[in-house]
Amino acid sequence: MEKIKRALGYISMAVMILVLLYVKYAYERGLELWPVNTKLLHDKVRVERKIKIPEGETMEFIQPAFLVGLSQSSTETPEDVMEELEEGNYGHELYEEAKLNEDGTRSMTVTGKQLERWISTSEDAINERIEDGWDKGLEIKIEKDYTKVTYILKEGCELSFMEWGMYAQVIIGCLFEIQSFTGIAPEDCYVREVVKREVDSKTLTIIDINSRNRYLEITDAQWYGEEDMK
Repeated sequence: MEKIKRALGYISMAVMILVLLYVKYAYERGLELWPVNTKLLHDKVRVERKIKIPEGETMEFIQPAFLVGLSQSSTETPEDVMEELEEGNYGHELYEEAKLNEDGTRSMTVTGKQLERWISTSEDAINERIEDGWDKGLEIKIEKDYTKVTYILKEGCELSFMEWGMYAQVIIGCLFEIQSFTGIAPEDCYVREVVKREVDSKTLTIIDINSRNRYLEITDAQWYGEEDMK
């Protein structure tokens, strides 16, 4: 009788181990088929870290003039932006040294940790807008080389031209920042912006511009797909 009880105990233990292994397998398989963050129906922007700065060393990056201009308001000068940048750096150590070059570009010397922080901040800013836009019926797609962003206004999306501009201002700035911090020469940095709207099962292209000639003149009727673009 004692032997039978012992045998049943071993069998029960083996069954329990098999059940636990199956639960683990089912959980892992479930994560593949149904991610925990099910709200995200799109890929997040993740920058491939190609540049490594050894500890104790720094590297200088030159940001394009467009990025310097984008970060200033109509009443500010590049010098004003530099002053604000220096004020923001105080106590935060975002960079080691920053200077405004004669050609309108900006040089920034950073450590490896500072570079990681700049890039991750840009990633977070873009992903936050991708997430927020998705809830409003705006789909945002970023090319892998960060040179093109496509906005798709889904059927019924009421996002205004002004609201889109706020998304675009942040995203284009982050894409320029990412490009300059991944080693692209400032003269080669550019972003193409395309805005499409879904109307009556058709997709209309409203905007297709390059950052080198970023001039927009659109009526509300054109923006909402009520009038064809000329």
